[in-house]
Amino acid sequence: MIVEIPHNLTPASLLGFSQTLDNLPDDELYEFDFGAARWFPPFSMLLLSVLLKRFRDQRPDSRCRARNHENHTYAAYLGFFQSFGLRHGNEPGEAPGSDSYVPITRLDVAEIQAEADAAWVEPGEIIEARARELSGVLTQTDSGPLFDTLSYAIREIIRNTVEHSGAEAVLLCAQHWPTRHEVEVGIADAGVGIQQGLANNPSYRGLTNRDALQTALMPGVSGNPQAGRGQEVWQNSGYGLYMTNRICRNGGRFMICSGDSAISLNQANKTELPCNMPGTAVRMLLNTHRLPELREQLQRFRDEGHQAAQTIRGANRSFASTASQMLSIDFDPDRGLDD
Repeated sequence: MIVEIPHNLTPASLLGFSQTLDNLPDDELYEFDFGAARWFPPFSMLLLSVLLKRFRDQRPDSRCRARNHENHTYAAYLGFFQSFGLRHGNEPGEAPGSDSYVPITRLDVAEIQAEADAAWVEPGEIIEARARELSGVLTQTDSGPLFDTLSYAIREIIRNTVEHSGAEAVLLCAQHWPTRHEVEVGIADAGVGIQQGLANNPSYRGLTNRDALQTALMPGVSGNPQAGRGQEVWQNSGYGLYMTNRICRNGGRFMICSGDSAISLNQANKTELPCNMPGTAVRMLLNTHRLPELREQLQRFRDEGHQAAQTIRGANRSFASTASQMLSIDFDPDRGLDD
């Protein structure tokens, strides 16, 4: 059976492809056709990688082959094909980063924990060091609004994976287009997903995937029932996804996918999409022109978040509905970036 990879590699197209893969009939051989040369965006590479690896793992008695993959030299250079097991191109992390991209990089959760134990520090400190390193590669600096914003956003998403997903590793890829004033960061894992991660907290059990995504983006929400109660610097307070999505929506776009649901947000719109996503994938698209003014808005984001968190007393249908409404009425109606 020949399976054609979508020519249009937007997130929406690949989320539809995720459902197509799961509905394919059983066969002895699946031949994936990658088609003619085209652009592979960072988040789309990670999303497609996770989907293809999951497909292969779920059908161990079938053979999987690829054709026309040789057409995609840039994706091969960044480690895309090796990331899901096809022996072609660089391994993840093998290509050196530059001032415009971070290749597909695999962060091993056990290695992060072992490094933290050896240094007698919290894993969060190792994660922050990795986030600052990746941000420095993209910005070619170690300070400033873009560096600080990227460091924070990357750190918080990786922390969520390490602390809640149960995944063995985190995949990350990023691209900076200075002339377009855009940065895109993709982060994905094949862990338990948002719904099951939140269910570790009794307050958030019984949610659908859709309601779990809505809830996870609200302030003060965490799968850790002790979140925000301790004095440890790295104790998860439940504000990471909330602050990250608000930062990205400041002229850009934020997307989160998990289970059978995905949410895409910009300043003006919220779009919900069906999918079949193992684990969790996050896309952060930042408008670098808006970052200097963002500093002035961060305290407002925090204040509004703390105020909204006071209304959160548990996860039920009423709260999930409130969360959905809150995500729909954020910021002024400036037009966000296109996919």
